[in-house]
Amino acid sequence: MTRMLLLFVFITNFSFVSAQTWTSAQLEKANTARDIATLTPVEKETILYINLCRLYPKDFLKYEVVNYYGSEKYENYLKNSTYRESLMKLLSTMQPVNALYFDLDTYTGAKCFAKEQGEAGTIGHSRKTCKADYDAECCSYGMDTGRDIAMQLLIDDDVPSLGHRLICLDKAYTKVGVSLQPHKKWDVVAVLNFNR
Repeated sequence: MTRMLLLFVFITNFSFVSAQTWTSAQLEKANTARDIATLTPVEKETILYINLCRLYPKDFLKYEVVNYYGSEKYENYLKNSTYRESLMKLLSTMQPVNALYFDLDTYTGAKCFAKEQGEAGTIGHSRKTCKADYDAECCSYGMDTGRDIAMQLLIDDDVPSLGHRLICLDKAYTKVGVSLQPHKKWDVVAVLNFNR
């Protein structure tokens, strides 16, 4: 009987610890784009997850990165990623930075470029017709949830410069515009433009 009681207590405590996640106050503070009618739910979710990482790096490590090995679509492509490990190391010591806020001009530029890339099936940052009216830019390919887009950019797998991660977490940036568009080769492209 005592063994059964101890087992029950262990399972209950383990379940409680595993179930701990974001508080409503944290989600509220990070969800700066919730009322922007221009954005799709996935675009809003992308901003939410990047803001959660910026505002609560240690919690983001605990709740999001520790058990993240890749999107459902691409399975465990990050299982042995040293880039994932380096993000974990960074988040364990990182100081919080302010949240990003939606900016219409920044969004307009991101949407133009996401459409341009998607229709052409290209990748990278070279524009043909869209203005480069931003301080920094990140592009994500193939990810179709806000969480997976944010994780792709933050982990920055196989990007030696870690440019996307650095941009997403840079306290100098305060404004963001995010646009998801269909892409000929990768199914979907997300362009994130950042401004000071």
